[in-house]
Amino acid sequence: MRWLFLLLLLNGLSVASISQVRNGWRSVYDKEGRLSRINYYDNGKLVIDSNRYYQYYNENTPKAIVKGEINSTVGCINGTVTLYDPAGMLTNYAINSGGNKIYDLTCDYYGSCSSVWIDFFDSDSKSWNGVAYAIANSQLTLKDQEKMKVLVYDPPVPIDLEQAFACKLLIPVKNNNETQALAVGWKDEKNCLLFEIKGGREFAITKYDNGLQTSISNGWQAVDFPHHETSEMVLKRSGKNFTFEINGSIQFIVPATMFRGNHFALVSRSGGEAKFNDWIVRYTLPENDPFFDRHWIGKATGFFISSGGRVLTTHDAVMDAKQVRVKGKINDEEFTLPAKVIRVDETNNLAVLQVNNPNFKAFEILPFGYSNLSPVSESKIYCIGFPNAISGIYQAPEVFEGKTISGTIAATGNNQLELDFRNGMIGAPVFDIDFNFIGICSNKGVELKYSEIIDFHHNSRLFMAYMGQTERKIDSPLKGKTYQEKYKVGAELVVIVEANYFGGSNLANTD
Repeated sequence: MRWLFLLLLLNGLSVASISQVRNGWRSVYDKEGRLSRINYYDNGKLVIDSNRYYQYYNENTPKAIVKGEINSTVGCINGTVTLYDPAGMLTNYAINSGGNKIYDLTCDYYGSCSSVWIDFFDSDSKSWNGVAYAIANSQLTLKDQEKMKVLVYDPPVPIDLEQAFACKLLIPVKNNNETQALAVGWKDEKNCLLFEIKGGREFAITKYDNGLQTSISNGWQAVDFPHHETSEMVLKRSGKNFTFEINGSIQFIVPATMFRGNHFALVSRSGGEAKFNDWIVRYTLPENDPFFDRHWIGKATGFFISSGGRVLTTHDAVMDAKQVRVKGKINDEEFTLPAKVIRVDETNNLAVLQVNNPNFKAFEILPFGYSNLSPVSESKIYCIGFPNAISGIYQAPEVFEGKTISGTIAATGNNQLELDFRNGMIGAPVFDIDFNFIGICSNKGVELKYSEIIDFHHNSRLFMAYMGQTERKIDSPLKGKTYQEKYKVGAELVVIVEANYFGGSNLANTD
């Protein structure tokens, strides 16, 4: 993976522009107008591990998103690395802590995903909850206490213990206290299934249910093949049974029951320090796992075209997505709302979304106008949207000023404007100086300083139908207003369009 991080760093150095920022976000773009990295600065100093991003692309589709504290030699130290295939489907997602990978998810061509939770105790992964423990020299130590010592595993991506899984735990035999244990389905000491080993020579399995203690193994049993240095404990769940192994030998098969808790825990009921080595869990994520509901990609900009939450954007922004949502801010309150794609038009590269919230109201009256006349050449125009939409960070929308030019019809048939292009601005509305709608940003022009737009005047009937309007001309209510007044309205008009590529589809059929 190191080549990827170095490529990302080198990619970030070849940029169209770098604005010097002492306080706040600094965004860097490549020569195609795509976000290369985003960093936060405080008094001119980079704030480590504060939502730093690197991006790498296949055309307009993210190939990789790296978030967190990043080092030029080892890549992501603390944070996440997400990889996609050329179609935008998730192929790998990893979480790093202290320079070590603590979670790794891999998805195959068919969308089946398997996960591995890893902790070799080289550094504190922040995944264990408890008191009086230490991590050093690839070993976790539970410190001596008067009562039972417990450390609960709470990883950044939860594990559903009702699904099939396999976990492995290495336990030193020498220089360890008398007993160590792995608890499954942990809620508290009165509710769990406890797999205990004593001196590497004996094991016991005990079930606790609301304080009721049941010995599953009928007391202590001899380990088939004890090792003198380290005991390898393996627990597998398949269907209705747990298989318990020590040192490669099956010791017991336990019928699986519903747990009152949903955690693993490391436990010791003996005096002295309890020591543990490598911890690994393997698990195939079911299609309905909550992980996928949380995995969204900011794709583009959209904007409200009705008071009831209808949003217009490009088809590129929602193509192949299974779920869509929009993110914005109205009256200083941020919102993230699910949306349904109610119409797609691949020919004209347009999509119409509807916010799934009957109580949501975007505005009282249409805040922009439109004319039946195209703006003249060299007219001043501006585009408002989210150039960093794909980064996943909500920032205030930005305005890119430009002007109309003549004779610049692109190969796609779209008009071009002299307007700086940024990939996240795809789907953003373009207005004239009076806040009349003239088009939607759709692609990069012949150079970075040009943007292709889906022109309103060549598609006026189509746009008016999407907006539910019949008048050939509507005067903008912001005509003659100040720039600040126009920006305030425009900032509440636009939204980030985010996509999820898992779960049930909410896309409409192509028209």
